[in-house]
Formats: sequence, structure tokens, C-alpha cells
Amino acid sequence: MKITQDTQTYLECKKSALVGYIVSGLLMLGGVAAVIIMLLQSASQWWLGLIALAIGVAILLLNKSITLTADGNVRQIRIAKKSLLGASDNAYSFNDIKEVMIEEDRDYERDSDGDRKERITYVLIFNFNNGYQEAINLARSSSSVGGLNMSRFSQNNAVMRIGQRMAEVIGVPFNHKRRGDMDIGDVVSSVGEVIRQVKQAKQDNQNPPHA
Repeated sequence: MKITQDTQTYLECKKSALVGYIVSGLLMLGGVAAVIIMLLQSASQWWLGLIALAIGVAILLLNKSITLTADGNVRQIRIAKKSLLGASDNAYSFNDIKEVMIEEDRDYERDSDGDRKERITYVLIFNFNNGYQEAINLARSSSSVGGLNMSRFSQNNAVMRIGQRMAEVIGVPFNHKRRGDMDIGDVVSSVGEVIRQVKQAKQDNQNPPHA
């Protein structure tokens, strides 16, 4: 997703579905070609082509384009999504939004060469006063661990810019949270649990069990 319009009171961000359609088309064409070639060669692994074809069809159907706008003149955000399965267009009042947050989720895995790879997913979350959340997947990236990766830094800055500007236009706080980070509520709960366990241990020491 990227910012397409940005003024003091209006922000528009769009996420194109083009890449998803390209990936879907390549998988479907490759799957069909693989099935035909393997059947002509009487190979028993022809079903692998069907799997690629099925994945391509699934991506085609689930792929979405997203348009996100925050309009200070009408004090609303609008989230419009379009896919081959349908479309949705939802509007929310600024007054109902508590905060805007970017959630960053990092996963690590090994590639075929044994190198450690880092996969990062960025999610834009609108937290509402009534506890409801509206989440939008902004971007995904994958890179080798270690070294300087300017592309990753550039993407990180672009994503944070979207979250910060959205919060500024709406007039609410902006937060950045990495998956697994502890917020204040988590800290209070953890400290409370430690205190409870210490008190329980003291009571057990003062009242040892009798044989």
C-alpha cells in the first residue's frame, strides 16, 4: 500500500491487486503446462501441476485491491475493497476511533541454502472505543538476516508514514507494536502474577504441611 493523495485534512492510500494477478496467472499457466507435459511423458507427478493450478486460482479469487481514505472535512475514514468475489465499502466516524497502530510481525526461517531469512508483515489497525478492531495488511517483505538492507528500511519508513499520517488526519494517537511486545496491561498482569506467587510461597513456608 502507498500514499496516493496527502493534504493536511485528507489522506488516500491504495493497495493494487496487480501483483497478485500476475502471480496467479503465472501459477495457473505453469500448472496447466506442467500437467500437460507430465501426462505426455506418462510421469506420475502430474498432480503437482494441479496443486500449482489450485493455488493460482485461490490467489486469483482472494486477491483484493484496497482504497483507504481519511477525510477531515466529513470526519470519516472509508475502506473500500474489491475482488473477483465481491466488493465492500465501509465508513467509520473519526469520533469512534481510539488509536491507529502499525503491528509488525517478524518470522524467521531457513531457505534451501540454509541461510536464515526474515519475513516481516505489516498490519494497519484501527482500534475503536468500543473494542472493535479493523485490520488491513499493508505489506510483506522477506530478506536475509544480517547486513544492511536499504529496501527493507525504505519499506518500513513508508509503512510507518502511512500509520502516522492516518493518525494525524484523524487526530488520535499512533502506536507501533512488534508482535510479542508487552504493553502496559501485559506488564501489570505479569507483575501481579509474580507478586501473587511470592505471597503464596511465603504462606507455604509459614504453614508447612504436617505429617
